[in-house]
Amino acid sequence: MSLLISLPESMGPQALCSALLDLEPGLKIMTGHKNVQNPDEVEFAVVWNHPEGLLLNYPNLKAISSYGHGADGLLADSKLPEGVPLVRLTNETMAEWMSEYLLAVVLLQRRKLLQHAENPGFVEWGTAARHPGNQLSILGLGYLGQAVAKVFLKMGFDVSGWSRSRKEVEGVSCFSGNEALTEMLIKTDYLVNLLPLTTETTDFLNTETLSKLKHGAYLINVGRGQTLVEEDLIPLLDEGQLSGACLDVFRTEPLAEAHPFRKHKKILITPHNSSSTPADSVAPQILENYKRAISGRQLLNLIDLAHGY
Repeated sequence: MSLLISLPESMGPQALCSALLDLEPGLKIMTGHKNVQNPDEVEFAVVWNHPEGLLLNYPNLKAISSYGHGADGLLADSKLPEGVPLVRLTNETMAEWMSEYLLAVVLLQRRKLLQHAENPGFVEWGTAARHPGNQLSILGLGYLGQAVAKVFLKMGFDVSGWSRSRKEVEGVSCFSGNEALTEMLIKTDYLVNLLPLTTETTDFLNTETLSKLKHGAYLINVGRGQTLVEEDLIPLLDEGQLSGACLDVFRTEPLAEAHPFRKHKKILITPHNSSSTPADSVAPQILENYKRAISGRQLLNLIDLAHGY
């Protein structure tokens, strides 16, 4: 029996294969669904952007793992095998990379360093240029959101967080529900979106929601592109409601060269690289779930189909 890795080449399927074999030299791995000679042997699959219906080909499949924190790519397949449990990854290194990215973006904006790069003379020599706001708010207080909150707390920010169900995170002002969302937004200087993509979060960031932010707030979207109504963003920037935005995810990726976001001076674009999935770091978790699956034990990080993550 074997483990199947079905990932785009850009995500390094061979690196994951090597990392798993370093941990378990005798493990039988099939890299790429086109290389599967006997579908009956596949008991566990690690996938990302796999062809719809692919996983129906493996009658002995005991579990399916998304190769990332998100579950939406896996759940987008409307032809998943019924009754096969789904899992996702939670990983400290991925959380560290995300926190590093967000801290860099916020400090670039706070200290106006990009304005120095564009115009070194925009302030007098020896004069500090610094955004006065100190309130950072996070949409989504799951594994990543809580890790990010801890980093910004250490940096002296006032941190708030909003989630579907109310969380308790030390040092963080936690909110849930629509009324509480407004209460959080009106005092927010930096809004970080880490919400998973579900039916409830699609188009969540729109004119109505973003207009509730403190005037001049800065938006950072590292969750999913579909959570932002793209045509609503530029008017909010042009009116000054938002001082700027950093976008790492988009409805269609890669972002088209002609997209209006690319020409807007207040938008910083990055190519969906706020974090990544490091093979060496996640391999132990994948191997553990593989062993649990084939022995019938409880899996780690099960996806809740009712909530979509």
